[in-house]
Amino acid sequence: MNRNLVKKSIFDAFLELLALQKYEDITVNEIVENAYVSRVTFYNYFKNKDALLNELLDQFLESFNELQKSDPRLLGKMNIDQKKDTYQGLYPYTYKILDFFYCNKKLVWAFYNMNHEKLDFMRILQKNYHDHFIQALPRRFYENLEESRLEYYSLFMTNGVISIIEKWFASNFEEDIAEVVDKILVLLITNLSALYSELDGR
Repeated sequence: MNRNLVKKSIFDAFLELLALQKYEDITVNEIVENAYVSRVTFYNYFKNKDALLNELLDQFLESFNELQKSDPRLLGKMNIDQKKDTYQGLYPYTYKILDFFYCNKKLVWAFYNMNHEKLDFMRILQKNYHDHFIQALPRRFYENLEESRLEYYSLFMTNGVISIIEKWFASNFEEDIAEVVDKILVLLITNLSALYSELDGR
């Protein structure tokens, strides 16, 4: 069987089990039984259950980071004073990221609901988003504002966005994507405007 198909079968079996029981209670025997592969095959791909989890997470984060980097100069192209234009400019980008979460909701739901010391999914998302956010801010922010001020705003905004997303996850994606995007953009644009106001006042 194709290596990618074997891995997919193992991943799918693992996710099905995560939907039914705690990570700590899942055994390799259960995974291979549900994936219709042998233990030998499993260990040809993964050292153990943790390695399986880590690879799933790494693949997810790689895709998430690629989406975030799709237009690294997006904020620099905008006049934040024009809130309507900023909203329209950020909307497709933000929608695309939330749609990625929705299209992978089975995996997201499994990560989010895990009670496992090796995986604090929301903290990982927040860190990735924050790291990207501070890199995406236009250079003139760094040239005109104190680093501690930028850090305060970036933490406030990224924590706020992740809180909105976490509530969406907790509701099992009950709200429409467009409604969640709107909440995120209202928070972001309000605070980005405040940052730009500080720049204009200098």
